[in-house]
Amino acid sequence: MNKFKPIKQTRASEEVLVQLKEAILRGHYKFGDKLPSERELTEQFQVSRGVVREAIRVLQINGFVVIRQGPTGGAYVAEWAFDQLSSGFMDLYLSGRLTIPELNQVRLHIEPEVARLAALNVTDAFRQRLKEDLAAEREPTTFRADYRQRLTRVHFTLLEMCGNYLFEAIVNSMISLTHRIVAAIEPEDHNSLHPVGEHDLIVEAVLAGEADRAAREMRSHLETFFHRMHDIDEAFRLSPAMVSTVFQQG
Repeated sequence: MNKFKPIKQTRASEEVLVQLKEAILRGHYKFGDKLPSERELTEQFQVSRGVVREAIRVLQINGFVVIRQGPTGGAYVAEWAFDQLSSGFMDLYLSGRLTIPELNQVRLHIEPEVARLAALNVTDAFRQRLKEDLAAEREPTTFRADYRQRLTRVHFTLLEMCGNYLFEAIVNSMISLTHRIVAAIEPEDHNSLHPVGEHDLIVEAVLAGEADRAAREMRSHLETFFHRMHDIDEAFRLSPAMVSTVFQQG
């Protein structure tokens, strides 16, 4: 169990917050773990219950913990990396400090490397996953949100395969932003934006363990997709109603 230090400074809630946050970041409390109760934290930090509650409230606002009610309720460590990055990217985009071309430029640097690493880390289990991902793309559906999710399953599997959690967190968050923008625009023909089958050559190279070819095929796919996204971005920025829709999604 993590041992906290008593707090003696006047800005007690900030000091409690620092120690709790550090305990989470250092892995003393992992995703899904319950933090000590308010009573236990009050005793360890030697502060009032109000001070502890304020520190936990800030952790909750910043996405480090979720509060659950009931007999087993309390503050539980959240899976915060993806959500925080995604929210941050969205805020930057809506404030005009991040553009789709800039986002695409970053993905063009990262995702070919993701595909290259995935080809080096391929296993029988991942081979099966990728085949299932491609098959799911071809299943008929009338739900646009479902269609978008199916078309990104390959990307998520490759991110998991690459073995780099930072790559996974960054790209996952950027894909989430792209989904929300596309959902606000709702083009009539989603297949024209991202036709089924565009991942085939990427997966083929990964399954064969051909790392350099996997990277080239990923770059080619992204360049084609980003060219189509240009018009989507323009339409989005010219419509205040669509910007409002994305705010509501958040």
